[in-house]
Amino acid sequence: MSYMDDCFAGAPQDFLICITVHKAAKVGLATSELYVKVSLDKTQKSTKTFQNSENPYFNEYFVFEFRCSLSDLLRMTILFELKKTQTLMKNLVVGELLIDLHSVWNQPNHGFFKKWGRLEPPIGENPPREEPSDSHGYLQIDLVIVSQHSSVANNLIPEENTDTQSLNKWSVDQDYDDIEKNLLQNPNSYTPSNIRYSIAFFRGFFVRKGNYMIQYRFHPFKGKTPVAKQTTTPVWNHQISFAWIYPSLAQRFLILVHIHEHLKWKCVAEYELSFEEIAFKSIPSLGPTYLQLYDPVQPMTYVGRLLLEVRSDTVAEERPSHVILAEDVHGLDESPFWKEEVFMVEFLPLLGDHIQSSASSYKISMKLAENTSTILEGPLKTPSGKFRSAMHSKSFRQDAPYRSCLLRARLPDNRDKYESDYFMIDLVDFMRSELDTFKVFQLKSPQQDVNQAKCLKAIISNILSKIKEGIKEHRFDHEMESQRTPWDINRQLFLVGFFAKLPLELRQLKQELRSSYVENLDASVADVVNELHRLVDKITALSNMTRVQDEWPDLLLSLSAGGKEVGVCRLNAKLFLHLQRRELQQNQITQCWRLKSFAFKDPGCIHSCPNCGCSTALILGCVAIVVERERKQFLSNSIGDWISIEPMVWKTRVAWTFFRCHVYVHQAKVRPTGEKKHVCDSHLRILFGEQAAETNTSPGTLSPIWDAEITFSCITLPGSVDWYVQNPPLLSLEFFNKEKSLADELVGKGHVMASVISGEHLADSAWEDGPHYWSKGPVNKMQRLKHVSPPPLKWVPLARKGSVQAEVLMSAEFIELVDGVADASKEPVLSTGIPKAIRPNMLNFVLEVVFVGLRNYSKTTMSTAGKRKINIMMGDLVLTSGPSKARIGNSINFLVAYASAVVSLPDQQEYWPAMIAADVLVSGLTTESILGAALIPNSASFLQRGKTTKCETQSSAASYTSTAVTMDEEEETEVDATGGKDTEWEEADEEEESPGKWRRFWRRLMFALGLRPAAYANRMALRYAADDMDNSELIAEGQFTWWTKFYNSMYWKAAEMTHEYKHRLVIYPNELEKQPQFGYLQDWAVPVQMVHGVKFRKQAPPREDVYATLKIQVKLTPCQCGSWDEGGGGDMVRPLAASLNPREQTMLQSLSESVRLAVRVYVVQGLQMRPRDVKQNSDCYVKLSLGAKTLSDRAAYIPNQSNPIFGRIFELEANLPGDNMLLLMVYDQDTCRDDVIGQTYIDLEDRWRSKHRATVGLAQEYSRSGYNQWHDVSLPSEILTSICLQRGIQPPYYYGNVLEVDGQLFADETTISRGEEMHERLSLTVLKNLERLPSFGYKLVPEHVETRSLYRDDYPNVEQGKLQLWIELFEANKVMPFPVDITPVPPAGYEVRVVVKNLRGIQAGDRNVFGKLMSDLYVTGWCQDIDKRQSTDIHYRSFTGDAAFNWRMIFPMMYSPNEDMMVFRRRGGLFEEIEVKRPPVIYLQIWDRDFITRNEYLGALELNLSNMPMPYETEAHCQAYPKQRKRLNLFQRKSIHGWFPVDSAPKPRSGLPITSTKGKMELQIDVCTSAEASNQPAGHGHDPPLALEKPDRPDTAFNPLTHPFKSFHYILWPSIRKYVLWGVLLSVVIVAVVLFFTKIPSQLMSIPFL
Repeated sequence: MSYMDDCFAGAPQDFLICITVHKAAKVGLATSELYVKVSLDKTQKSTKTFQNSENPYFNEYFVFEFRCSLSDLLRMTILFELKKTQTLMKNLVVGELLIDLHSVWNQPNHGFFKKWGRLEPPIGENPPREEPSDSHGYLQIDLVIVSQHSSVANNLIPEENTDTQSLNKWSVDQDYDDIEKNLLQNPNSYTPSNIRYSIAFFRGFFVRKGNYMIQYRFHPFKGKTPVAKQTTTPVWNHQISFAWIYPSLAQRFLILVHIHEHLKWKCVAEYELSFEEIAFKSIPSLGPTYLQLYDPVQPMTYVGRLLLEVRSDTVAEERPSHVILAEDVHGLDESPFWKEEVFMVEFLPLLGDHIQSSASSYKISMKLAENTSTILEGPLKTPSGKFRSAMHSKSFRQDAPYRSCLLRARLPDNRDKYESDYFMIDLVDFMRSELDTFKVFQLKSPQQDVNQAKCLKAIISNILSKIKEGIKEHRFDHEMESQRTPWDINRQLFLVGFFAKLPLELRQLKQELRSSYVENLDASVADVVNELHRLVDKITALSNMTRVQDEWPDLLLSLSAGGKEVGVCRLNAKLFLHLQRRELQQNQITQCWRLKSFAFKDPGCIHSCPNCGCSTALILGCVAIVVERERKQFLSNSIGDWISIEPMVWKTRVAWTFFRCHVYVHQAKVRPTGEKKHVCDSHLRILFGEQAAETNTSPGTLSPIWDAEITFSCITLPGSVDWYVQNPPLLSLEFFNKEKSLADELVGKGHVMASVISGEHLADSAWEDGPHYWSKGPVNKMQRLKHVSPPPLKWVPLARKGSVQAEVLMSAEFIELVDGVADASKEPVLSTGIPKAIRPNMLNFVLEVVFVGLRNYSKTTMSTAGKRKINIMMGDLVLTSGPSKARIGNSINFLVAYASAVVSLPDQQEYWPAMIAADVLVSGLTTESILGAALIPNSASFLQRGKTTKCETQSSAASYTSTAVTMDEEEETEVDATGGKDTEWEEADEEEESPGKWRRFWRRLMFALGLRPAAYANRMALRYAADDMDNSELIAEGQFTWWTKFYNSMYWKAAEMTHEYKHRLVIYPNELEKQPQFGYLQDWAVPVQMVHGVKFRKQAPPREDVYATLKIQVKLTPCQCGSWDEGGGGDMVRPLAASLNPREQTMLQSLSESVRLAVRVYVVQGLQMRPRDVKQNSDCYVKLSLGAKTLSDRAAYIPNQSNPIFGRIFELEANLPGDNMLLLMVYDQDTCRDDVIGQTYIDLEDRWRSKHRATVGLAQEYSRSGYNQWHDVSLPSEILTSICLQRGIQPPYYYGNVLEVDGQLFADETTISRGEEMHERLSLTVLKNLERLPSFGYKLVPEHVETRSLYRDDYPNVEQGKLQLWIELFEANKVMPFPVDITPVPPAGYEVRVVVKNLRGIQAGDRNVFGKLMSDLYVTGWCQDIDKRQSTDIHYRSFTGDAAFNWRMIFPMMYSPNEDMMVFRRRGGLFEEIEVKRPPVIYLQIWDRDFITRNEYLGALELNLSNMPMPYETEAHCQAYPKQRKRLNLFQRKSIHGWFPVDSAPKPRSGLPITSTKGKMELQIDVCTSAEASNQPAGHGHDPPLALEKPDRPDTAFNPLTHPFKSFHYILWPSIRKYVLWGVLLSVVIVAVVLFFTKIPSQLMSIPFL
C-alpha cells in the first residue's frame, strides 16, 4: 500500500525551476555586449554580459521557486531574451525563446539537458532587416522542474544502466555542440512551419447576469475582448490572429472569463487549450464548438459555456511579424454544425445507503449546465441492530411507484459524433474485464504457464475481433448528419489510423507467446499482460484527450439532508444519452436508464482520485438523457421492464427480485496510524440498503484475520435480476479500530462490487471440478471464472482523507432466490470459515528473523521509559526478540536477536498477509504497551525460492536433544532481501562429486604441463581477450593525479586512444545505496521505518511520524511437515540452540559487538547547488556530523560557484552501532548567518556489514604506486582468500598466468599495469567478476564516486543540489593506508603565441576618394579579458582583401587540463574576487581602420585551443569547415600552422557591394608552459627576442598621413598620372596651335608679293 499521490495532484506543493544558460551561437552580432534575461511569472534574472563574440559564453545557473498546484505551474511560460546593451537607449532584444512548463513536464525526468533553442524575432516587432532564417542564433540551456516527487535531471547516465563501462560515459561531450542533433524541437519529427492562428469568440451563455469580458494569453501575446454589459448571453464576435511556429515548445492558449463585480473585475472561469492536442498530426483546428466553463475555486459550480472557433493556416513568409491582430467578425450560424434540441434528464433513485447525516429526511436534485431539476424528498432510516461502533450512516428506500426528478436543458445535439467515444469506452471495459478474469485464473492455476498462454491468446483474439467489428461498422468514420469541421475530419483520420495499427501490435504479442520457449513462457506471459495494460491506459488516455470539441457539461447529482448538502456525484452526461439511431443496441453502448450504483463524495473534497475515502453516500438508481421529441419512442422501445405511469412516476414489470447476499472477509492489511494506539482491535462493517453487519473484533494486530462469512438472508430489490447482472451493485465498507475507554477510530471507507448470480445460472456457477466442464480446456475454465459462486477473493482498498489506510481481502455475491422468500426480518448471520473453494490453500513456511536493532532512535523520552522488544507478526504467528540492551547513542540492540517458527501462508502470494513490526515497551513484569509499528512491504521478497526444509512438531521433537526443526548447513544461504532470489545456494550431489574432482585433477595437470594456455582460461571463463599493448604506447604516469582518473571516467571516446591508457573509476549517477546490483546495501538487513503517528493534512498527503529505523533479517523458507491440525506456528517453534549454522552464529555474535571504525570522507565536488544569495551563487563549504563529533570546512569555502570543486578529505571515528549515521551538510557562507543549502545522510553500518564490501572500492587495476595506487588494507589476494574461507570453499589455486577458484578459470584482465605482480592481478580479476562464481553470485563495489542528492527539512523531497563523494571505512585498530590526495590540481600557466601571417579574401570595408574599394586592415585578438586585447599593425590600402602581417600576439592564461577550462579571477564585489572558468578560446577579429568614422568590423575567428578543427595546409583548400572535420587539442600538440576560414560580417557597410564571403586567415599558434616561455621568451609583434620578419607588403601599404611625399608618389601620382600627361600633351598641342595661328599673320605678312 502506498499513498495515492494522484489524489493530491491539485494541492499546493513546492517546485523549483532550475535553469542553466550555457551559451549562444550564431547570433550575428560580433561587436556587441550580449546577455540573457530569463523571465518566469513576475521574476526576472539576467546573466552577466559577454562582449564581442557571435558565440557568447555565459554558463550561469538560476533557480526559480514556486509554491502552487501543478496545474498552475504548468500554465507558466519561460521567456529567454538575448539582449544587446546600448548606451542611453533601451537594450535591444536580439532574439527570444519561449518554453511553456507543460512541455518541460512531459519530458523524461521533467527536463532538458544541454538542448539548443532557436531564437525567434522579438514579439511585436518586425524584422529590422532581411536576414537568413537562423540569423537570430541559438541558445543552449538546461531546464528542469524539480518537485517533491522528482529529482534534478543532470548529465549522468540513468541508474537502470548498471554496466561499468556505460556508467563511465559522462555526457559532457562535444556532441552537445551539434545544434541540429540537440534542438529542443527536432525538425526531423515534424517540419516546423509558420502558422497563423485565428481564434474567434462569438458568444456565451452564463448563469449570472453581469458585464463580461474575455482575457486571453498565448505567452507573450495578450489581449482582451470588448465588454458585453449586463447580460447572461454576451455577444462579442471578436477575432484575434497571430503568427507562430508549429510545432513549438509554447502551445498553451489560456482563456479567462471576467465579470465586473464590486467595482473590480473578477475571474469566474478559465480554460486552457493546447494546440498540440487539437492538431491530430496536422495543423491545429477546433470548432466551432462550445467550451464548458466551471468555477476555478469550486469545480462543481457551473459558470457557463463559450462559443469559439480556432483556425490555422500555413504562412508562406519566412519571418512573419509577431504582432497580434484583432478585428470584429460576423456572428456564427450554428445550423450547419449542429441542431439544438430540448433534452429531458431524469434521475430515478431506488435506494441509498451509507448516507453520512444525522437528519431524518433527504432531498435529491440534479444540475446540468444552468438548468436545475425538481427536488425529490424522502425519509432517512438508521440500520437496525447492535454494532460495536457508533452508527452514523443512514439509508432510504423508495416504495413503488417510484418517483424521479426531472430537468429540461436546451443543448446542441452532437450524438452522432460520439460513436467513436462509445466504442473506445466499450473496448476499454472489455479489455479490463478480460484481464481481471485472467488474473483470477493465474491465482487459481499457478505454475501453468502453457494454459495461461492459451488464455492470453484467446483474450487477444477476442480483442482483435471486437476491433474488427468496430471497423466494419464504421464506428470511427461514421456518417454525420451535421457538417463536419476540420477537427472532426482530422480526428476521424487519426482514430482510423490508430485502430488500423493496433491489431498489428496485438498480433505481435500473440506471436511472442507462440514463439516463446516453455522455459521462458512465464516471463513472456508477464510481458504480454503488462503490454495489454499499457494499451488499455493508452486507449483510455486517447478517449479522454480526443474529446475536446462538442463536449457536454457534466451532470451533477446532489444529495442534501437537514438543509445541508451531503454529497455530490459528478457524471459524464454523454454516457447516459439515448441514441435514436441505435435503439436496438443502446444497452450495449450507453448507460442510459441502466441500474447503477452512484457514489457521492463530500462537496468539499479536493482529491482528484475516485477512491479517496470522502464518500458520503451510495445510491442505486437510473439516469436517462432523452430528446423531448423522442421520449415516446424511448418509453415504448427502450426502457425494457420499466413502465411510466405518469411523468416522473415509474413502476417495474417485475415487482421484486429476492437475493441472498454473502460477504466473505478473510483478512486485512492496516497501515499504522497511531492517533490513539498503534495496534488496535479491528473490525469491518458492511452496509447495503437498510441492512448492516460487522465482523468480529480481531485483537491487537495490524494484520487481522477474520476468515468470516456474513450472510444477509433476504435482500429485496426492485426489478429484474438481469439489471443487476449487467451492473452489479456496490456494498459500502467501513473499517474501525476499537480500544477500550476510547471512541472508535474510523480507519477508512470504501466500496466492493458484488457478483450477481441469477437463479438459472446458479447450478453452473459452482467451483467443483466436474469432468463434464473442466475437460473443455483452459479457455473455458477462464471464462467460467466470470460467474462463479462464491466469487474469488480480491484486495479492496479502504481510504481516508486521500490516502489508502487499509486493504481487505474479501468478495461479495448476490444469489437470486428462486424457490421462495426467506425471512426478511432476520438479522445478518456471521459465521466463521469462508467456503473452501475460495479459501486460500495454506502451506507451511519457516519464518526466521534476525533482530539487528533499532537505529536513529529520535524519541528520547520513549527510549528511557523501560525495556523494549520487537514483535514480528505475520498471519497468526508472533515472533519476539529478547529485551533491549542499554542504548548506545541512537541505537538499541537486543539480548536475543534470533527467532524462528512455522507459519501457515496461502500458496498464492497475492493473498499473503502483511508482515507487521511492533515496538513494544515492557515497563513491568506484565505491563506492555506499543510505542510504534510498521507495515513491512513486499513480504514475498523474503521467500527463499528453490529451497525447502523439514520440520517436526514440538512434541515429537522432545525425544531429540538438538532441535525440532533441522536444516542442512549446506543449504543455508544469504539471500538478497530485496531481490528475493537464491543466488548462492546450490544443491550438492554426492554422486557427481568424484567425477568433479577427477576433472579438476586433469585440468591442473594440463596447466602444469603447459597444454592449456591462459587464453583458454579466458575463453572458457570470461571470454576476455585483451590485445597486448606496446610499452611505447604507455603514458608517463608521473604527471597524472587522482583527478586524471576522475575526469577520464567522464569521457569515453574511442577515437582518443590516450584515454584508453589512463585508469578509470565508476561514477554513479545517484547514491550507492540505490544501486540494484549491490542489493541496495540491504542484503544483510532490511530497514523498516517505525511510525509513532500519522498527521493528516488538508491539502497534502498524510505525514508519518517516523521515530526510528528497525533493521531486521527475514527469511521465509517452504517446509515439508507432517499432517497436523490446521493452526498456526505455536507448536512448531524452533529452539535457538542448534537452529543456526556456525557462519550465521558468528554473524549474530558480530552484530552484538561494538566496532570502532575510522571513516574517511572524500568530498569531490558539488553540482547545481541552489543559490541562497539573491544576486549571485552560493559560497559553499562542507560540514560533517557523526555522533557527537562535528567537522567544518568553513575557512575553505568556494566563493560564488554553483558547481564548486571541493577536493577535501575528512577523517572521523565511529563506534557501531551507536554512530551509524553520517550527516553531510553544505552551507552557504555569509557574513551574518550561514544558510543550509542541503544535507544528506549516509548509513555507515550498511556499508560496513554488506557482503558487497562497500568499505573500500576495488580499483579497476592493481598498482603499487602512482595515481592508481592500491589503497586498501588488504591486497587482492588476501581479500580473495578471506572471502573464500568465509564461504567455506577451497582457496584459489594459481597455474602460472591462470587462477582457479570455485571451479572457474580466470586469466589476467590488466591492460595498463602489466608490470605488477601476477597473483595480485589475477586475484583482482576474480574479485571484479565475483558474480560469475557459483558460490557467490554477487558483485563487489568498485572504486567509485557516488552522486548524492541534497535536501532541506523546510523543502521536503525537493532536491537542492548534488554532492559527489565517496567513503572509505577501516577498522580503527589497524594500520590504515595513506589517504588519496584529491586536492584540486591548480591550473597550470600557459602562454599562447599567435602569429597572424596573412589574410585573403576579406570583404572590402571602404571606398577611397577615387571611389575604389579598399580596406585598411588590422587584426585584434584577446583571450581572457577583452580590455587586454592586442592588435596587429595596419595593412593600409588593401584593394583585393589581402593583407600580410607576420605579427605575434602573446596571451598568458591559466588552464586546467582536467576540467578543460581556462581559469582567471575577476572582481565579484567591493572586496572580493571570484574565480571564473571559461573554455580556452582565442578571439580574433578583422577590422577596417577609419580615421573619421567608426572602424568597420569585417570578420572574426574563434578558436577553442582544446577542441580546434584541423586547419588547411594551403590557401586553395581552405573552405568552411564540414561537420566531420578532424579536431585536435593544441595543449597536447603544442604547435599548429595553417589556414583557417573566417566568419565574415553578415552585411557590409551601407552602399558597399559584397566582394567576398570566404575570408581566410593564415595563423601559426604555439602553446607553451610558463617554464618553457621563460626559458625561450618571445616578443610582441616584430620585437625581439625571436623577432619576426617584417611582412612583404605592396608599396602602397603605408600610412598616408605620416608620409606625404610617399603618398603623392604612391597614391596621388598613380591616380593622376595619365591625366597630367594628357594635360601636358594637350597643353603642348594647344600652345602649338595657338602659336601656329598667332604666327600665321606675321608669316603671311612676311611673304613678298609678286
